[in-house]
Amino acid sequence: MKVKKCPVCKSKNITTYMGAQFGKYLCKKCGYVGALILEEDDKRNKKRKQEVLSM
Repeated sequence: MKVKKCPVCKSKNITTYMGAQFGKYLCKKCGYVGALILEEDDKRNKKRKQEVLSM
């Protein structure tokens, strides 16, 4: 699962802006509004992938 993060403050407290009508996101921590966000693999999923690959 991908985790969405704010590109400014790296907060995970991201929501769609205006109901995703304009393809933008809103950071509830710093107020950033924009289409660019960071997506990273969840740390738990990374660990599971490594365990499966090492078998």
